[in-house]
Amino acid sequence: MADGDGAGRPVGGMGEAGRAAQAVVAQYVRDGFLTPESVARAEFDVWDRTTPGRVLLVAVQVVLALRQEDGRTDLGRPVPGLDAEDARLMIRTLLRDPAAAPETSRRDLITLDRLLELLASLIAEESLSEEAVDALLEAAEESCLAVGPWDESDDRRPRDVELTDLGGLLVPTEPGLKIELMRSRKDGSLAGVTLMRGRTAIQLQAFRALGDTSWATVRADLARTMRSRGGSAEERVGPAGPELQAVVRIQGPPGKDRQTVRVLGHDGPGWILRGFVTGLGAEPDSTEEWPYDTFQGTVVRMPADPLSTDPLIRLRWPDQGR
Repeated sequence: MADGDGAGRPVGGMGEAGRAAQAVVAQYVRDGFLTPESVARAEFDVWDRTTPGRVLLVAVQVVLALRQEDGRTDLGRPVPGLDAEDARLMIRTLLRDPAAAPETSRRDLITLDRLLELLASLIAEESLSEEAVDALLEAAEESCLAVGPWDESDDRRPRDVELTDLGGLLVPTEPGLKIELMRSRKDGSLAGVTLMRGRTAIQLQAFRALGDTSWATVRADLARTMRSRGGSAEERVGPAGPELQAVVRIQGPPGKDRQTVRVLGHDGPGWILRGFVTGLGAEPDSTEEWPYDTFQGTVVRMPADPLSTDPLIRLRWPDQGR
């Protein structure tokens, strides 16, 4: 058996997710439609790990970004199954244009079949060989694997990043960053951390994934709660995967009783990391990358007791021992 890197990928080769994405692309290009087997293989609705669907999404983003560098932001030919306006919206959103994301989400444009339609059109327009497509998918897979948030036990996590050790969370730090620990109203324990830079803040909390709890179920519950309390919540796909763009009710005089937030989330091995972004970085048109870099650079340390039913992963002050 060939040596690997622990992610199902032979050294110097493509991993399981990349190979499955390769098979999905080949089947779609050959047949012009997705078979049920390819749909199942892609796992397009799974975000807790690197899946073929994520590899395909990143591959499209890579090609679009390269075209954008050349000054080409529109396709030179129609995309089968997509009208011109929908194709432009998809491309703008995949290039992380915040102004396009809400309408793309409302129309539910970024689906697996549309993504394959777009990728196939890009392959044809760029005259990419089979070898070039394989190289693209391998690079996309590598990019997916290099992104957190991280479990403390993950050997792939970067070691050259300065982290502040808060017990259950290790968070990226930098000069000028303000850090505030949050206490639980119930028992006074440290329940989360807020990091602030300029006029943007991100609040981080980690939870055990008990039962069938996942970021998808937490996200749906949060959206329902926000709407039931007079706010709004819209799901979108951001740099860290599915997130909520929301407006929540807060205490304050009329006109100042609402706050715009972005809610990020990630499923790890046995845990869920959640991040509430507020301030300028939460606005719908914000292109600020710092909250996402902080979220994706965070390391989660599971408590030692595997039988605990406490959902919250507690923190500690940095100068205390484990």
